[in-house]
Amino acid sequence: MSTDNTASCNDGDACTTSDTCALGACLGGAAPDCDDSNGCTDDSCNSASGCINADNMTSCDDGDACTTSDTCTAGACLGGTAPDCDDTNGCTDDSCDSASGCVSTDNTASCDDGDACTTSDTCTAGACLGGTAPDCDDVNGCTDDSCDSASGCVSTDNTASCDDGDACTTSDTCTAGACLG
Repeated sequence: MSTDNTASCNDGDACTTSDTCALGACLGGAAPDCDDSNGCTDDSCNSASGCINADNMTSCDDGDACTTSDTCTAGACLGGTAPDCDDTNGCTDDSCDSASGCVSTDNTASCDDGDACTTSDTCTAGACLGGTAPDCDDVNGCTDDSCDSASGCVSTDNTASCDDGDACTTSDTCTAGACLG
């Protein structure tokens, strides 16, 4: 007569561990931990060969804020294309920091504030600030000089009294931008 025991045994299934004898047979124990902690593999078990960690092509995060559309390839997470960090502001220098992502740093570049009545415009604190006003004086006493933000310097004919330089004329008056005696 044979007596049942609870000795260790091997049930022939690679997907069981701690097999033990019970009631005269070898019974499979717990399933092995096949999780390789890699999101780029699909983990399973094959009764003949054991744990399988098959590569997949799922989306993932490679931990680099300067890549987008990261994808699993050959069991590793590979970064995709760089993000578009251009904030369309000429007064910032745009770059990418792998820890924090897009970075826009203020610069002091020359710029155009869109106002024709400023010159030497310069970037300050991320904005374009107008510089000095242009010299619109055309040195013609028969024009009134001003500046229009859209078009720039404007010289408008006036009818001011003037001196045409001829001593034989009096009551000289500006007409069509010229002094007439």
